[in-house]
Amino acid sequence: MDRRIEDWLAFLGAVRGLSARTLRSYREDLERFTAFLGAAEGLCDPDAASAGDIRAFVAALVSEGLASSSVNRALSAIRGYYRHRVKYGSLAVDPTSDVESLSSPRGLPRFLQEAEMGELIDQARGDDFPSLRDRALLEFLYSTGCRVGEVSELDPSRLDLATGTARVRGKGSKERVVFLAAPAKKALAEYLPHRAELLRTRAGASKAAKKAPSSADDGSGTEAGVAGPGVAAPRRDPERHVFLNARGAALSARGIEYLVERYADRLALRRGLARRVSPHAFRHSFATHLVGRGADIRVVQEMLGHASVSTTQVYTHVDMERLRRVYDQAHPHGNGGKTQ
Repeated sequence: MDRRIEDWLAFLGAVRGLSARTLRSYREDLERFTAFLGAAEGLCDPDAASAGDIRAFVAALVSEGLASSSVNRALSAIRGYYRHRVKYGSLAVDPTSDVESLSSPRGLPRFLQEAEMGELIDQARGDDFPSLRDRALLEFLYSTGCRVGEVSELDPSRLDLATGTARVRGKGSKERVVFLAAPAKKALAEYLPHRAELLRTRAGASKAAKKAPSSADDGSGTEAGVAGPGVAAPRRDPERHVFLNARGAALSARGIEYLVERYADRLALRRGLARRVSPHAFRHSFATHLVGRGADIRVVQEMLGHASVSTTQVYTHVDMERLRRVYDQAHPHGNGGKTQ
């Protein structure tokens, strides 16, 4: 990877506070772009690319069958790099200034009806750790409308059951306060003591393992498994994460997605749910149900952590779709009505 691109990615992480997930996506897009320049255009220097080169790259992505959203994301990464080079580097002209994004018709977000959401959450029953954790997790997702990454990174110190609030860090490291409804507070209050007990057990086992002689000790004074040059960094500290897996490690975003999908699959078997349910469907359901019950769109915007109200505006359209279905079923001349 070109050093100038590495510097830009480092800038995004250190100054702009972009998440590791976003940085990884940008890196992959830019690696693909520079590889294209070298193979198709014979360019080794990304700063030598023209608007025509970038359009050719976009055309190549389209011909590969990538969705418009994926192509536009790659274009966003490229734009960001060149704007940074113009502002802070030696590049005189931004080659992306005349390159337009692909039109991407925005569909209505997928969400669950209130009854479906209740049924999905009610499947997490039991007094064992996984059941209590899952109930707390599902209730938290629905109560707050948080992104999966925000839930995965939630620190216990930012959770306040007494006031029914939590402070989460969203996109661009922006913090916001989210609210915990009574079912979420109850589920968390039941789960957290079991989480604390799991961490105590884990710490005790770790202490015992350190005291026991190990054949991996080569006398070098370093513990086996400690990260070194070229080795993966240590895992996230579970003490600083609310939601843990059964082994006491921090639950990843992918782990949360897996749990939600598992409960959704069970609901699909019972009710014939034909659409995919992800943690983001909880976020869409949260917003749709608030708007449907009369919440001001600006308030919903704040709760979701959207930078622009135009992003939140889609939920008014979702609610209009719901109202239309009710109208069609109830009005004598509607699609679901019976003519006399």
